[in-house]
Amino acid sequence: MLSTIQKLLLAFITLIIGLVLIGSIAVSTDGMTSYASTTGESHTLNTNGTALNTSEMEASVYTVTNNPTSWQAETCPLTAFSLSNTSGTVLTVDTDYRVYLANGTFTLLNTADTVAALYPTNVSNVAYQYCGDDYMQGWGGTILDLIPGFFALAILIFSVGMFYSIAKDTGII
Repeated sequence: MLSTIQKLLLAFITLIIGLVLIGSIAVSTDGMTSYASTTGESHTLNTNGTALNTSEMEASVYTVTNNPTSWQAETCPLTAFSLSNTSGTVLTVDTDYRVYLANGTFTLLNTADTVAALYPTNVSNVAYQYCGDDYMQGWGGTILDLIPGFFALAILIFSVGMFYSIAKDTGII
């Protein structure tokens, strides 16, 4: 049987360890159940030496760095995709460019607005969200999101039980 001092120490140590661990558990599980973001990924566009090569705009395919592969292409395509010039002007999807979210590629459309927006730097900046290799979806992701809550609940119940036992032993209750 534990003495009151031992119970008090055990309750405080458990509470402190629980508080320290819950943050790291929540952060690590959140990274596995939420999309990662990329902003400002730069792509140098095909040119004819001085300006955009308008004859090859639609033929040139650009691939983002974190393009979906294997299972991601089917179940977790890119989201929140946007294409802008170096000044931050956002181009319009299906007017200035086409994007293929399942394989992480895009092509420019040969329009005067596209050329005007991207010339003279001939660089585009891409922003998008993607699933990392350790991303979990479906019921597995839901269970993983619940772990920190149940961990916190278990630590809280244990600590309250210990403090109740101490209060009962000392005659407070």
